[in-house]
Amino acid sequence: MKEFKQQKRRRGVILTNQGLKRLQAATSESEIQDNYGIRYTLNTLSERTCLDPHTLVKIYTCKARVDKRTLSTCFEAFNISLAPTDYYQPSDSEAAWCPSEDSGKQHSMRKLDWGEVPDVSVFYGRTLELVTLEQFIIEDNCRLVTLLGMGGIGKTYLCVKLAHKIQDKFEFVIYKSFASGLSFKDMLTELIQFLSNGHEASLPENVDALISRLIHYLRVNRCLLVLDDVETILQNASASDDSGCYCEGYEAYGKLFKRVGEVPHQSCLILIGREKPKGIGQMTGDTLPVRSLILKGLQVLEIQKIFQAKGFFIGSPHEWEKLVNFYAGNPLALNIASTTIQKLFDGYIAKFLNQRTLVFGEIYDLIREHVNRLSNTEKQVIEWLASNHPASFSQIQKSVLPLVSPQKLLEALECLQERCLIDKALHISIEERDYLFTLPLVVKEFVTEKLIKYNAEKNGSIVSYSNLA
Repeated sequence: MKEFKQQKRRRGVILTNQGLKRLQAATSESEIQDNYGIRYTLNTLSERTCLDPHTLVKIYTCKARVDKRTLSTCFEAFNISLAPTDYYQPSDSEAAWCPSEDSGKQHSMRKLDWGEVPDVSVFYGRTLELVTLEQFIIEDNCRLVTLLGMGGIGKTYLCVKLAHKIQDKFEFVIYKSFASGLSFKDMLTELIQFLSNGHEASLPENVDALISRLIHYLRVNRCLLVLDDVETILQNASASDDSGCYCEGYEAYGKLFKRVGEVPHQSCLILIGREKPKGIGQMTGDTLPVRSLILKGLQVLEIQKIFQAKGFFIGSPHEWEKLVNFYAGNPLALNIASTTIQKLFDGYIAKFLNQRTLVFGEIYDLIREHVNRLSNTEKQVIEWLASNHPASFSQIQKSVLPLVSPQKLLEALECLQERCLIDKALHISIEERDYLFTLPLVVKEFVTEKLIKYNAEKNGSIVSYSNLA
């Protein structure tokens, strides 16, 4: 009996890095083909694979053993076969990580600077996003990770939750926001003083030398740096017709991010923002030490939990889905809407939807902040899509040529997608297989309303949205 128990303990396998990447790639392909490019929730994955959600977390985090047949079932759900190189059987000495009694001792030796981070004690969903980011940082040892998404989508909450979860893997954890207004020199001075335990009496004035001092500490220590609100140091693209350029006085951050991404070290810098700084895209890749994750909205069940904390709401499954889909699952926009639904419509979602004015107040301001930062080319694209979506790349190209070059159009579509201002879905027809671009409904209503209002003020004349202030 004892021998049988020992054999039982040795059962189970864990995905290798290669196996996890194959599964993640197949999952992403399935999301594009079968789910309109929307990320699967844990419950949706459970339905597709017929596996328990707890088991799926074990598979995707690679932190606990599962039966080989379970892995095979998961792979087959995404039309791929489990190969011998996709998994391994850990030895008895290879225990999966879990909080231990030593965690408290390690924590007391760790230096933390959380700054003014939000309280994440109430947190819904994002299981797969947490798994993905942990894979990037802990398993793949990424040096630079950008977390992008629309304002209010929950980027900071997700990153703080992640940092709390993985903080035991680092000697230093630091959170700072560019919104604080610190100059480049002051920001790096604060970081270096913290990482050196205050031992740096004087620091060089030269930008390259200052960056080298920071890189030194990222090499000798295992550090997790989180820099939030990166769009604060980026120019408004409407002025230059070019996205991702740095504001005057902040150009040195371009050098810093390049060095952090290219120079070997044992730390990780996470950049959180609505826009990706110029130069980072060329370093980014699925198997490179620089990665990027675009954060999408929450699902209906997760939004319902947020609403429940605010009071009682009445709606059919279809009405809930329509409400969440309109705001693309944006927690902030839906939280604003929930207050109006409760105060003006006594919690009835249908009555709110029927009044057909869903972009108002702070929601209007939220979308306007994004749209006003777009380049003229990007504004032309979303103006045209507001009346013509869904549309393929070739259709968009025909509509904007010769005013916009193919190069500028490609750049515009990529930037709009990173900012979650357009969606992309795979369309398969008898003739061809193509991607179609659409606007999120909340963005479409905003752009349409602006065009109607502006054209009315111009006595019905047709004016390009790119000329709007």
